[in-house]
Amino acid sequence: MKPQLTQSMKANETKVEDFLSSNKTQFVIPVYQRNYDWCTSQCKQLLDDILDVGKTPKMNAHFIGSIVYVHDDVYTASRIKELTIIDGQQRLTTLTLIYLVIYRLAKELKDEELIDEISETYLINKFAREEQKSKLRPTENNDKALNYLLRSDDNEDFQDFSKVIDNFNYFKGRITEENYQFVLEGLSKLMFVEISLDRKKDDPQRIFESLNSTGLDLSQADLIRNYILMDLNRNDQNKIYQNYWKIIEKFAKDETSNIS
Repeated sequence: MKPQLTQSMKANETKVEDFLSSNKTQFVIPVYQRNYDWCTSQCKQLLDDILDVGKTPKMNAHFIGSIVYVHDDVYTASRIKELTIIDGQQRLTTLTLIYLVIYRLAKELKDEELIDEISETYLINKFAREEQKSKLRPTENNDKALNYLLRSDDNEDFQDFSKVIDNFNYFKGRITEENYQFVLEGLSKLMFVEISLDRKKDDPQRIFESLNSTGLDLSQADLIRNYILMDLNRNDQNKIYQNYWKIIEKFAKDETSNIS
């Protein structure tokens, strides 16, 4: 059952690139979210769609679902606006990886204009303090992986498992000097429905459980974690997760596959 819009919910059709280029904004994946776990087939489908629309002038837009978030400015004194993503993590992370690959390619091509455009528009908040530099802030291990990729240090190895690394390498193998302009054109045509929630008036837990647009079913562990953590403020979420839930996950997880 899909959620009904309340008077406080705001839904708008939005270009993906406009959303990602929001100034002084960080997209935060809360600790109660499941892990980023899109596989190669899902990445392939998204990139194929982007290339298709990018190569077809008569196609003006391509819809990729919805992004649902909660404004969490109340929990931070920072000048950076934090949006807590409660649905759309998989697509948002994957799109960030595509922009990262184009950023790396621009560096290889020594295209300074494109380097600056991608980095300062879609990847980082240029003047933010270090922990808020990255526009996307995934959960713990994926955050480390994303920052590793952002550093672009050839002398550094990432030792842990993360789908962020796997999917970055997949896109790196497919986005080339010959097709990256089509990828950029396709990205500029992507659209989604942006749904903004007010934590005081809406029920993020109910809405989260009714939205499952990626096709990846929520496990019982996902639902229990969300139920326990979602209504807490960010500091309490992190405290409970670090002191209790993370320990439970560690004993329940297959470390080689990162699956609970």
